[in-house]
Amino acid sequence: IEWMRAERAAVGPDVDLSAGYLVVLQHPVTTEYAEARTQVTETLEAASEMDMPVLWFWPNVDAGADGTSKGIRSFRENKHPKNLHFFKNMASLDFLRLLYNSQGIAGNSSVAIRECAFLGVPAVNIGTRQTGRERGCNVIDVGYNRTDIAAAIRTHLHNGRFPSDPIYGDGDAGGRMASLLAELSFTTTKQLSY
Repeated sequence: IEWMRAERAAVGPDVDLSAGYLVVLQHPVTTEYAEARTQVTETLEAASEMDMPVLWFWPNVDAGADGTSKGIRSFRENKHPKNLHFFKNMASLDFLRLLYNSQGIAGNSSVAIRECAFLGVPAVNIGTRQTGRERGCNVIDVGYNRTDIAAAIRTHLHNGRFPSDPIYGDGDAGGRMASLLAELSFTTTKQLSY
């Protein structure tokens, strides 16, 4: 993939994506910031066990991001995983194309819950960050345990793609809102206060 080779914010060994790949995106949980490093290490261990390339994206800057980032750097520099390639960022459309063409996503980003439901991408949601959010049929939830994470990823890789689930919309909400507003008759009332 030419755009990936040109991406300056990427670190790690060259990986061959032709046989499939997994995307990982794990953010810190603001109410669990003290555990961020331990939590991300469990996911890193599980991802490094996969027999496929893993494209790992850097976390957002919520409370606990230092722990998550330090965990990623430490793992990368000390374990030298052969299948993990790390990205700081990527243009939105490139990222969505990357997700759509992936075998699945793991982590705790809302993109796995929302956009990947519509795209039919298998998602392994790790931990509590997305608690209370509706899920499509594409999501498996697991805790911060490397064995459980790896098992859920393997299960989902075996399941393959899911049908598109419009649980968060079908892309036509703007048109429906405009049609509804066009049918309403608006009135105003002016009240004098003197």
